[in-house]
Amino acid sequence: MKVNQLTDSIFTVEDFLTREECLANIVLSEKIGYEPAKVNTAAGARLRTDIRNNNRAFYRSEELAQALWEKARPFVPAQLGHSTAIGLNELFRFYRYQRGHQFKGHFDESYIRSDQEASYLTFMVYLNDNFQGGDTVFQGRSIQPRQGMALIFLHSLYHAGSEVTQGVKYVLRSDVMYRTQPASL
Repeated sequence: MKVNQLTDSIFTVEDFLTREECLANIVLSEKIGYEPAKVNTAAGARLRTDIRNNNRAFYRSEELAQALWEKARPFVPAQLGHSTAIGLNELFRFYRYQRGHQFKGHFDESYIRSDQEASYLTFMVYLNDNFQGGDTVFQGRSIQPRQGMALIFLHSLYHAGSEVTQGVKYVLRSDVMYRTQPASL
């Protein structure tokens, strides 16, 4: 595995998952089944195909979270401010982008597990690369998906999933969870 630090808050890990692991995750995601992905709004989760028109499948697995965390831990910032990295969010999202699908510019939301545990980093792995388009685009930087490559970045970075122009793109998505220690008196 090779780490590429692209900016202070964006990095990739090449060959994070093997081709076989990627294909197994694609099969698993299709078995779970996809539904149109919604967008979180002030009024709750809504279908907004003008912003996002890809499909999503949810998969909760503490076992997968632990296995991937063991591989990711050496590459993830152990501390962010007063918070310590503790693992991956066990609620995984599989994304499927078919031709014409995209996710326009947005910020990722923090997953809040408790008063002291929340996510600060997006963790995603591209499960295939036999498609055209579908880059992850940050202001001034574009990441071309490669099978098995992990992309890790701060939730607070504005980014988009560009339109897939040919083929189907699959992504495994989670979050890096952090625990904040209560202030001592």
